Amino acid sequence: MSSLLLQSVVAFLSTLVFLRILAGLAPRIGLVDAPNQRKVHEGEIPLVGGVAIYLALLLGAALWGDEGINSLSAHGQPIGLFLLAGGILVLVGVIDDIRSISVFARILTEVCVALLIIEGLDLRANNLGDLIGTGPVDLRGWVAYPFTVVCVFGIINAYNMLDGMDGVLGIIGLITLFGFHLFTNTTPGFITVFISMSLLAFLVSNLGLWPAIPKTFLGDSGSKLMGLIVVSLILSVADAQVAGLKYIEPVTALYLVGLPLYDMTFTTLRRVFRGHSPIRPDRSHIHHLMQDLGLSDRRGLLVISTLGLTSPFLGLMLARSGASTPYQFFIFVGLFLLYCVLMHQAWVVAERRLHVGGTHQRATL
Repeated sequence: MSSLLLQSVVAFLSTLVFLRILAGLAPRIGLVDAPNQRKVHEGEIPLVGGVAIYLALLLGAALWGDEGINSLSAHGQPIGLFLLAGGILVLVGVIDDIRSISVFARILTEVCVALLIIEGLDLRANNLGDLIGTGPVDLRGWVAYPFTVVCVFGIINAYNMLDGMDGVLGIIGLITLFGFHLFTNTTPGFITVFISMSLLAFLVSNLGLWPAIPKTFLGDSGSKLMGLIVVSLILSVADAQVAGLKYIEPVTALYLVGLPLYDMTFTTLRRVFRGHSPIRPDRSHIHHLMQDLGLSDRRGLLVISTLGLTSPFLGLMLARSGASTPYQFFIFVGLFLLYCVLMHQAWVVAERRLHVGGTHQRATL
């Protein structure tokens, strides 16, 4: 059996085992998600998907960690540092899922993780390329630090915000990882193989595909771990610091995370324009829109997955065609504006539908 196939089998099966065990332990410590006005599901669901994926990754690191040494950093031992950063997010995410912690504590944790990635793995955005056609945007020096912190913080939270419907983040994560290798023309390594197969195992649980495995959610620990993995991989290939090679332009990397960034930015702007706090949770994300439009979970998942494919597919076509950096950047911004228009109109329809439904219900009563 090849190393790649063996890693895939171990990742998939170990994640299923961890999910089964942790799902039984979760209710005892309160690590469950109960339905409320923002969350529509039946019963209390264990929030252990992220923990199971992280434990599987730890197992993989113990068995094959050396094979991933050059995939994230120019340093000699990046796997331990990467797992430390991920472990911090997972631990704080679990605590937050059990008993909510303050926004300040969450932000501080994510900033510290970003600094650990920057210093420990030597990953930072030094040059954004010729974004608008006026010359390269050089961030070397102290500017690269805060900018990279913002990037790490933003993508971690973008993936966290997108997690709200069965299957969504698992499928979007798989699309991103698959697109990552298509964009960079690299072969899968230990990290991407383990995370991909662990996500597949999680989908078996999350979508209820096998009765022997209880239904689970990723939780904050899982969604933020996914964001950390994605941003770390992107930083490792969008700058020439790793082994002196630059696989893709930073603007091209934006297309890999198009939907999470679009959803986070549009939702934040919508809250601000409505006079609400941009960081206060509500029912304003794309998965909430699918529900308010009356789509079933499966149809909503299909729509969101299709939208999630659109940005990476377009970015890959532009990169393969040799499109210039400014051209790619302006198309990405234009795609976001189109997304805003479509989402705004969709929300108008959804709100009218809910208003008519509520009026009809009151009239019937």
